[in-house]
Amino acid sequence: MRLELASLDLSFGSRAILSGADLVAESSETVALMGPSGSGKSSLLGIVSGALKPDGGSVSLIPAESLRLAWILQSTPLLARRTALENVELGPLSEGYSVLRSRALALSSMKKLGVAQVQRQRVYTLSGGERQRLAVARAIAAHANVILADEPTASLDPESREAVCSALLVAAGQGALVLVATHDRAVADRCSRAYSISDGKLIALARSATW
Repeated sequence: MRLELASLDLSFGSRAILSGADLVAESSETVALMGPSGSGKSSLLGIVSGALKPDGGSVSLIPAESLRLAWILQSTPLLARRTALENVELGPLSEGYSVLRSRALALSSMKKLGVAQVQRQRVYTLSGGERQRLAVARAIAAHANVILADEPTASLDPESREAVCSALLVAAGQGALVLVATHDRAVADRCSRAYSISDGKLIALARSATW
């Protein structure tokens, strides 16, 4: 997939959120969008998903007919009383795969992300980091080629944060284009590229010392 954002404008009332924002990204890239709360990171993800319409500019996902998009939120909704495996299976099932094929895809993605050992556990018994990795596993199992991650590591401990970042990198390695909205530079440092939103525009960030 190729994402092209050109001259995006977005305002809420008299407040300009995006003003002439541009971005081009390709499959297998992980792109971080940085900034404090209210800076426009989540709004930009909403525009990419189609849930939010910009006031001006254009959004292209090419080829559009092949788009399979997945959202991963700060606390991605999962079925708490169902097992981890049952939750991950929902991804490929929603794409029309058979029950047997969905189970195989779910197990494969869980193994890649290091959560196969919790497949029979109920979700409510799992840690926040494990739940977020399940969300990524579900996206991979569904063959999502665009993954929008909105503060996916917020409130996680450093070990869980690292595990979730690694999971997103696995998704990119499978060919997905991953956009991550975050205020955490440690997360951005794991991505291919990082941008901040300043005066409504996307500004490329230099690699940090830990990159």
